[in-house]
Amino acid sequence: MTSSSNELRIVLVGRTGNGKSATGNSLLSGRAAFKATQSAASVTKDCSSETNHININGMNKKLVVVDTPGFFDTDPENTNDMVKNRISKQIFEMTSPGVHVFLFVLSSRRFTPEEKQTVDFIESIFGTGVTQYGIVVFTHLDDLEEDEDYTNLDHFVRKGPSGLQELIRKCGGRKFAINNKLRDRKLEQHIKPLLEMMDNLVRTNNGKYYTNAEYTRIEEKLKAEKERKEREEREKIEAREKALIEK
Repeated sequence: MTSSSNELRIVLVGRTGNGKSATGNSLLSGRAAFKATQSAASVTKDCSSETNHININGMNKKLVVVDTPGFFDTDPENTNDMVKNRISKQIFEMTSPGVHVFLFVLSSRRFTPEEKQTVDFIESIFGTGVTQYGIVVFTHLDDLEEDEDYTNLDHFVRKGPSGLQELIRKCGGRKFAINNKLRDRKLEQHIKPLLEMMDNLVRTNNGKYYTNAEYTRIEEKLKAEKERKEREEREKIEAREKALIEK
């Protein structure tokens, strides 16, 4: 689907503790709309939406920011399956008629196997085509800049694991490092390139956005595949039982 409105609808996704909520607040001009902590247990239990009015590339736009529960939460009431169900049920109402940009929020402090599994899990929910709408955002730029080995983001990524490089490749090379501690004018100048990157991505996609119909299609495909495997397993069991009877 395509959009001709002056709305930019984005969804933040990632592992618990990576700074999704803090990143969302930065996109809301530093307003503490989303509760942000660095705990391994997410304080975000359900999707929530806030708006901001911004100017991108000379155009006034309404920015819709959706924060989501994190994956790999230590809270037993926030399992990956529970998070998946909440996201799939809640984000489309908040981003109707569709999502322009998914921000894959990663911590610059680590790219663990769980980070890779988080990306795989997101693709299992929305399909591999979701990266067409994706930008990788690294949090804790302030920590990176204090590292004497850090020169720039490109160098940081080249030194990173292959899984990280593959994700960025799938996202068309789109990446950004954010310092969520900045405020006021410094924050405004800091996030300007990210806002422009999101706007340019919408242009690259010719105004297309990720819709509920695409999610439904992925769900139906996964359901059909699951039913096929279950049917094949039943047929194997029936064949074995038949062979035993014939003996």
